[in-house]
Amino acid sequence: MKNFKLLFDIVPPHPGQNIAIIEDSQDNFLLSLKEFCQKIDATLHIKSLGKREAINTDILKIKTFSFEQSRYNTFSVNYDFLFLCVDISEREDMESIFKKIYRVMKNAGNIFLFVKKDEVRRYFELLEDTNYVALNNIEFNEKLDIVIAKKMHGWRKV
Repeated sequence: MKNFKLLFDIVPPHPGQNIAIIEDSQDNFLLSLKEFCQKIDATLHIKSLGKREAINTDILKIKTFSFEQSRYNTFSVNYDFLFLCVDISEREDMESIFKKIYRVMKNAGNIFLFVKKDEVRRYFELLEDTNYVALNNIEFNEKLDIVIAKKMHGWRKV
């Protein structure tokens, strides 16, 4: 899709990057992201809330995932980019989720959140409170915006 292509233009095409996605059933986006990662020779780590089969190849790692996990990374992998494609707006532990994501991001790593247009300000405030900087949002479609933030490094721990 055209919107996906424009979104991937933000990601520099450097080989060897670790890119993660937390998803439940985003098949169209997941397929586009997988093709993009293959094109730039990046490893895609899929954290699936759904029933995807666990697979590990050189460029594709699929694991079942739960926000209740005590840690979000496996094998000490830190991510250059993380796409959060799950609506967490109704969860009471949103701050805890962003703190756990912060710990698995590389310094200056980017997070991309698909959020409802009327909740962008709320996510900005929450991300600022958990040490994310360079907050921006772009219009994705008539219902969703994509909030982009960068992990601040060298400051306090979360």
